[in-house]
Amino acid sequence: MKQSMGFLSAVVLSVTVVGCSDTMSPAAPTPMASGSVTSSDSDEAKGGRAALPTIAAIAVGNPDFSTLVAALQKASLVETFSGSRQFTVFAPTNDAFDAAAALLLGPGTTGVELVEALDVATLTAVLKYHVTAGDRNSQAVLSSGQVRMLDGNFAAVTVQNGAASIAGAQILVADLLASNGIIHVIGSVMLPPSGQ
Repeated sequence: MKQSMGFLSAVVLSVTVVGCSDTMSPAAPTPMASGSVTSSDSDEAKGGRAALPTIAAIAVGNPDFSTLVAALQKASLVETFSGSRQFTVFAPTNDAFDAAAALLLGPGTTGVELVEALDVATLTAVLKYHVTAGDRNSQAVLSSGQVRMLDGNFAAVTVQNGAASIAGAQILVADLLASNGIIHVIGSVMLPPSGQ
């Protein structure tokens, strides 16, 4: 069993998984007026967003993120995204997790089954590759060309045929504002570069 979980972990870190949600239409990110990256916790720096829900609350309240929430719970990261520290999260949909599960575990499996199959260290590494420190709206993400993720790796940002992507994952919806950062919805589970 340990050998098969080790193999699954290696596969997860070396395969790119693509899956788009049927409920969210792909679109280039909608730029916001300020193109800056904010790391301050002051309400003024966050554009008066203190009354908005946290990243964790938005994820918990959106059924399209239930698999992501299960992953965050297993990795004990929900509290991290409930605080005041600013993050930008590239959030895969349930469909993205389901596509990853079908590829890695076989047809008919779900993203929740994939989350359950992964060990905490592997799952945490994958989740950290979906988050960067600071408050980065779509304009800041697009102008950067690459984003340094919490795991230390860089994720390339590209625009092709009017569609923006990060690490090969299409950005389906941009700039969902939270009190402690911004969520960009993506249609794929991004995997850290192998060997990192």
